[in-house]
Amino acid sequence: MADSAARRSLRATLHSTAMPDAVECPFCRGRETEQFSAFGSALSVSQYYCRRCRTVFEWMKRSGNARPGR
Repeated sequence: MADSAARRSLRATLHSTAMPDAVECPFCRGRETEQFSAFGSALSVSQYYCRRCRTVFEWMKRSGNARPGR
């Protein structure tokens, strides 16, 4: 039970960073992705997980990549 509370807390923290919920996977071009980590190999990237091809990939944080309306 504590694990699910920790997951909810982590998910709330990730969503508060104003990053897109889903981005296009560079491997399979699917949009069934979710943010895996707010930071990747550098502060300028975020990691996402593709449920379609089961791959973790990095996505560049740029002002042009921001969610519409933000």
